[in-house]
Amino acid sequence: MTRDPSVVAGDAVAYVFDQDGFYVRLANRAIDKVSWSRRIRHRGHGLCVCLNDLSKGLDPATYAKLAQTPIRVALLALGFPKFLAEILSAGSAFGVKQILGTLPAAHLSKSLRAIIPLVCPSLDTCPARTDVVKTYASPTLATELKTLAAGLR
Repeated sequence: MTRDPSVVAGDAVAYVFDQDGFYVRLANRAIDKVSWSRRIRHRGHGLCVCLNDLSKGLDPATYAKLAQTPIRVALLALGFPKFLAEILSAGSAFGVKQILGTLPAAHLSKSLRAIIPLVCPSLDTCPARTDVVKTYASPTLATELKTLAAGLR
């Protein structure tokens, strides 16, 4: 991620890759819960592709309609796999805050993409690499990710 600092926002990389940080804990939960069959898909990039596809699929209209729905149910309705819906709806991940009621879809989308390098076996060969690099190229990414994590505590 840091090979080309002109493309990637270094402050976002430092924040996401903080070993005691929110996003590393979230990525570790995803890795622990992902099924073996999903993990080996796409030449070992199954979780990367899953996160990227979910990020692409966060349609604002659908997302808004689900804002008052219980988190787990809403995420499943958005097409999230059961293991990821359980992680994202767990009180241990986000405290008591309702993620869908307070979080713009764009922030969730960026958060899903932000953790891809943390779960990816090789970003150089990752099918989601282009989308991840575009996300990390945003000069406001670190601020948005910090705001999301702080708002969920």
